[in-house]
Amino acid sequence: MTFASRIRRVPIAFAPEAGQEAQDLFPDLPPEIRELIRGAAGCSPYLAGLLARERDWISAALTGAPEAALDDALILEGDTDSALRVSLRQAKRRVALLTGLADLAGVWSLEQVTGALTQLADKATHAALTFQVGVEIRRGKLPGQGDDAIETAAGAVALAMGKMGAHELNYSSDIDLIMLFDDSRYDRDAFHDARAAFVRATRRMVSMLSENTHEGYVFRTDLRLRPDPAVTPVCVSMEAAERYYESLGRTWE
Repeated sequence: MTFASRIRRVPIAFAPEAGQEAQDLFPDLPPEIRELIRGAAGCSPYLAGLLARERDWISAALTGAPEAALDDALILEGDTDSALRVSLRQAKRRVALLTGLADLAGVWSLEQVTGALTQLADKATHAALTFQVGVEIRRGKLPGQGDDAIETAAGAVALAMGKMGAHELNYSSDIDLIMLFDDSRYDRDAFHDARAAFVRATRRMVSMLSENTHEGYVFRTDLRLRPDPAVTPVCVSMEAAERYYESLGRTWE
């Protein structure tokens, strides 16, 4: 079913002039979608800005099923650090805009809304992590790992906690991650080099997701839920984490 056929409600524009300005950008869309755009932009300057910036993409996206549009928005491309940063922020804008409109119009349920935002976080985290681990592999900093290990991040894992872990992200949520790496993939003599490489990759991953540029940001990223964050590196070996939880972990952990 198309987006338009599933509209159940539209908001009333709090700022009619802003809503009308946004509506005028989309003269060829069906009237029910144009009315939704008017109400959304008239209530949310953020959505009004996204509608103007992503005008061409959202025009095409709203002619079909929102699920197909979401899949398209989540396509991430970029073979350089700067290109991937741009692609991630574009995906954030498009998913936020599509989800906001689907939410306001009653097209998606609450579970679908939070699920779409969480799916963005999952895809973005995976893309940023594997890219940065790939940088370390190509520099020869992860012993025994080749290009075939990039997709699995050479044993690194981003464990989603909080709202992301529960698939309950909202529009302003940050993401809480525990970063681990599988130390069993590395010889004992290579452990320290591997850990140092994963720490560097993790820090760059956080920058890639959190840095606020002229393109925006993806997600504020918090790593402080890891074992004993005051004294441990930002990426912890799985063995060390297991020992911590068995012997020192508090009840809430």
